[in-house]
Amino acid sequence: MLSNMKKRFSKGFTLVEILVVLVIVAILAGLAFVSYRGYVDKGYTTEAELLLKEVAGASEMYEAMHGGQQTTLDELETKAFIDVSDALKRKWKVEISGDIFIATSSDEMDGGAGKELRYDRSTGDFSGYGFEASK
Repeated sequence: MLSNMKKRFSKGFTLVEILVVLVIVAILAGLAFVSYRGYVDKGYTTEAELLLKEVAGASEMYEAMHGGQQTTLDELETKAFIDVSDALKRKWKVEISGDIFIATSSDEMDGGAGKELRYDRSTGDFSGYGFEASK
């Protein structure tokens, strides 16, 4: 009886058992990736939000000192109103149009190019990338 049991357990796993485990692992990996991707996108959105708020604040200071004259990100940096890292400038292209500030992702961003986040300084509202699902 004992030798019979020993033979049965020494065979190892069957192909079906291994395939079931592989399917379960694949399903768990797929769920983890979807969740991970959401966190990465939220991180990129937060990065762009902070950049736009910083640019909006610097632009407001510039406009107050120069009689409401509109500016660009390059001019804000040249006149030391803001210091944006090169990494952020490579990932996000910032446009200023009145009270609307737009950050558009470039090819250098891991999340992909063409994702656009808008910040309306007059209302303090964000729209676009990362905010589509909340509406």
